Amino acid sequence: TSKLKPAALYRQAMCARAVGDKKSELKSYQSLLKNYKYSTLATETKYQAGQLLLGENSKLAKKYFEQVLHSNIDDDYKTASEFYLAKIEAEKLSKNKKQKPIKIKEIESAFRKYLTKYPDGRLAPDVADTWIKFNPKMSSKDYTLAAKAYILAEIRDEALKAISKTDIKDSWAIQNLIYYAKADNKKVKEITEEGVSKYSANINYKDYQKAINNYIKTFQSTDSAIDELLKTAKGEGVDYIWNLKCQQTSGDSKYNCYKDLYTNYPSSRYTQTALSAMFFEKIKQKDYANARFLGKDFISRYPDSKILPEVLFWQGKIEQKYHNPESTHYFQKIINEYPDSYYAYRSFWILNGFKDATLRTNIEYKPVMYPYKQPSKNDILYVLMTVNDYEMIEKFSKDKFIQSWAEYEKGNYATSTHIAQEAMKNIKDKPAKSDLRWRLVYPQNYYIQIRNNAERYNNNPALIISIMREESHFNSEAQSGVGAIGLMQLMPETAHDIGNKNGISFYTNSLFNPELNIKIGNLYYSTIRKMLDNKDVSAIAAYNGGIGSVTRWKNTLKYSDTDEFVEQIPYEETKTYVKKVFRSYWNYLRIYQK
Repeated sequence: TSKLKPAALYRQAMCARAVGDKKSELKSYQSLLKNYKYSTLATETKYQAGQLLLGENSKLAKKYFEQVLHSNIDDDYKTASEFYLAKIEAEKLSKNKKQKPIKIKEIESAFRKYLTKYPDGRLAPDVADTWIKFNPKMSSKDYTLAAKAYILAEIRDEALKAISKTDIKDSWAIQNLIYYAKADNKKVKEITEEGVSKYSANINYKDYQKAINNYIKTFQSTDSAIDELLKTAKGEGVDYIWNLKCQQTSGDSKYNCYKDLYTNYPSSRYTQTALSAMFFEKIKQKDYANARFLGKDFISRYPDSKILPEVLFWQGKIEQKYHNPESTHYFQKIINEYPDSYYAYRSFWILNGFKDATLRTNIEYKPVMYPYKQPSKNDILYVLMTVNDYEMIEKFSKDKFIQSWAEYEKGNYATSTHIAQEAMKNIKDKPAKSDLRWRLVYPQNYYIQIRNNAERYNNNPALIISIMREESHFNSEAQSGVGAIGLMQLMPETAHDIGNKNGISFYTNSLFNPELNIKIGNLYYSTIRKMLDNKDVSAIAAYNGGIGSVTRWKNTLKYSDTDEFVEQIPYEETKTYVKKVFRSYWNYLRIYQK
């Protein structure tokens, strides 16, 4: 009578799969379906069993996949089930000489749907293989889908075979991908120039973008590549190339470029980008009268824009220059409606007249907890919690915050944080700062070690944990492509240099140890902060972009306050990094301040 029985049977099946025992795996699935057909696990079990039965018992497999198709399971399972059903029908139909045209269309529609929706999906090459075998005379557009699936799976020979049966008007963007992968730059240029001049309307927009980006990479000069494209490009997609051109310009040329884009393409997906770029360019030029007009225009036109907090913030800064009390309205609107944003942090600082970027204030340690009221003892989630089966909890609950909590309990801190952050992003009206879900987005992992080391080296603990969150998302085993190691992503050479200067010797692999990584990370941050006049904004920028770069920017950029300095940081990565760290810092203060 245990509530755990369906979960136990599913676990048995997974164990059987792990050792390659398909017979036992299927037996466990079928036992679950026989005795617990209304279990939350039943639909996924049917899908797994259906896969095992392909070729062995197609009739039963078909039954299972049809039931999956008419369930409320995630769409990816449904689309895959449609493919398997089509595959079963295709094999049956191939043996029947009298093929029914309607049935053929249904089968091909399922193949087409999968490759359109999941061109890089796990099953995509199998779908392409099955489809080509079923109908070697399929259309140019369908062969293009197959070629795309192959090239994304890095099966180049099959991609080339499929693409040879297409018309260039359908496949030029995918041919671009294939020849770019082969490093045939001449072919990339020829195909792309012909495609953008004659066949832009035929191409998926994302494929068009990839093709343009690949084309540009074949040139030594980005400007030359864009100019060449603009000479030949016609129809849909020209706005994308134009937007790339505007990104390469500066000053009045940048403003005029975006103005032309805004005027000539009023319905473009880049119209919003163009208007905001014109607004920010006028701010850089200190033309506040025109910036003021453009900002108000943007706010009225795009009330749901992702960059609205940034526009509202700078509109507030402009109104301050005109001594307009309405500036307070803009800053308060950001705090109320976008409470967890970087610009909420900056707005709060301005409204309260804080001069320094950080406050010497303590935050209280609060552990990550189950994000809602505890389930009742009769609830399967409660029962699974008593046996710490967090993987199964994720299967029984579709709530992203519960899944984040389960990953946290498993020790997968980076995964947990990412899931919670995406889930919070999708909530329009943010919950109160006391809501337990915030702790999943901004957990205090390793906080005791952080606080002890931060206080010892005169750092701000809330800022150090913010650096760690953005550097590694609390994954102590993290290692970047350039060799940065551990929680605070320390470069070995830098770490050893800091260690030697402070009488600390260690092996490089020891940087994976949280205690040592946090200690050396604090020492390093303290060192660069002292070298930059104890300015935290400069030190955070240097942590990402290097102290030499920051020193150069401070000497050459023209700015009157912190906000102007941050917005003018020439390295986009460093500018974004500074905003992310201070956004985290703001949220740690909001959520955990005593």
